[in-house]
Amino acid sequence: MNIWKKVLEAYHIYPVSIEKQTERVVKVFDGMQEYALKRSFLTEQTIENWQHVYHLAREKNVTEILPVYLTRNNTFFHKEENFYYYLTPWIDSPEVTDPAYDIERTLQTLAQIHKKTRQTSRIKSDRMKASFQGFENFCKQSLDQLHVRVTDYESRKYMSPFELLYCTHYKGVCHAVGLLQDKLEQIYGEEEAEILWSTSLCHQRVDHTHSKGGYLINWESGGMEHPARDLSHYFRSLTGAYNQPEKTIQQAFTVYQKTNHLTVKEMHLVSVYLLNPSSYLSVLKNYTDRRTKKSMVNQVKELQQQFRRLEFAMNWVEFVQETYELKEEQPD
Repeated sequence: MNIWKKVLEAYHIYPVSIEKQTERVVKVFDGMQEYALKRSFLTEQTIENWQHVYHLAREKNVTEILPVYLTRNNTFFHKEENFYYYLTPWIDSPEVTDPAYDIERTLQTLAQIHKKTRQTSRIKSDRMKASFQGFENFCKQSLDQLHVRVTDYESRKYMSPFELLYCTHYKGVCHAVGLLQDKLEQIYGEEEAEILWSTSLCHQRVDHTHSKGGYLINWESGGMEHPARDLSHYFRSLTGAYNQPEKTIQQAFTVYQKTNHLTVKEMHLVSVYLLNPSSYLSVLKNYTDRRTKKSMVNQVKELQQQFRRLEFAMNWVEFVQETYELKEEQPD
């Protein structure tokens, strides 16, 4: 614990107790207040961007980002033995939680951050299309890979449980990739010279562990991106299980939308990220190339988990179409 005490001296904090929470986080009590001290993953290349998050939060009055304490040298961090440490208030996690409430609260917190830091600009359609060209090529290659695998597996006299499961998924995964291509076309395929687009301060790694008491913690990967980055990452973190909270997510998104309004085109970008089959293809490739030591049972579970996420994505597309897209097309 000596290294932790040494770091705390930089904050003029002399602990009564230090409790290890993880390999990188300790809970500190100084007799009056509780703190969280973290040995971060920040580097010399990323520290400036991380500090910018807190400068922006102060400038835009973003109270939903858990603040960091300043050292006695008036800095956001303390460097010790080549590691960057930072100190925040300690936020207790409730012992019993309501998952639906937690999802809605997290999305409301995200909505506030995205709204307060939103920057809108016009992007030329050609430029937008060019930025997705590599992804479009990936989609076409993915369909080819999927076809090769199903042809190979179905030619075998006996299929493994993994191969059998993949063959049942095949049409669904191809449909997901087809929807992805459609959504890309809907984002930049219309005859518009420019597209109204926005960026906001995004966490980029949001999951339930980063949402506490109305705050988002751990902004080491934060930066200016389209809100679809946060939404898709958070949705993926919530899905994959047999009882994934699909309706709860959809209902909570309507709350997000009231605070930080996204256009249908922007919702299509959420769809694009959700429909990305790369995680599914990665599991498939690991099996095909025998690059994993996981048991057959665990490989089957992993493939099914990734397919459930694609199922959620396909249902999300339908939800957006029924709830927002059709209404936007209706005349006043």
